[in-house]
Amino acid sequence: MTKKEQNISAEQEAKNLAKKEKNDSLKACEQELADLKEKYVRSVADFDNYKRRSEQERARWALSAQSAVFVDLLAIVDNFDRAQAEHEKKERTPKMDVWLQGFELIGKSLYKLLDKYNVKPVKDNKTFNPELHEALVQVDSQDHESGQIVDVLQKGFTFKGELLRPAKVSVAK
Repeated sequence: MTKKEQNISAEQEAKNLAKKEKNDSLKACEQELADLKEKYVRSVADFDNYKRRSEQERARWALSAQSAVFVDLLAIVDNFDRAQAEHEKKERTPKMDVWLQGFELIGKSLYKLLDKYNVKPVKDNKTFNPELHEALVQVDSQDHESGQIVDVLQKGFTFKGELLRPAKVSVAK
């Protein structure tokens, strides 16, 4: 091989080597770009998940705070109901009737407020359900079958479909 042919061959090899290096560099850049795109997509998905979790946590916190306020308010409703029931047992006079009518209006307003915020009394008051009721006493009753509720001692309430406070009841043996 002549010197000229060797130079051409060396130049060709140098060009091939440079071309190979460019191809390798291009492949490395394309792989790095693909990796960065994947990291970006994962980061966006992680951030979306974080936002969703934060929103859910905020909603749970708000629901928990509302529940706590309503549980405290229910103690007032219970006292109001007991006072109303006690006064209805007493001898009624025209003056007492006017007072009781006002008292009943206040009671309706309280229950209307609870209803506005989706706080509702527990409905099933016939058969004991441990998910809705808390049995405080078992009593003998000829009028009720075993497992039936004899008396509701304290009303139970739900808040947005979730049990806020179980009804306290007495159950037939």
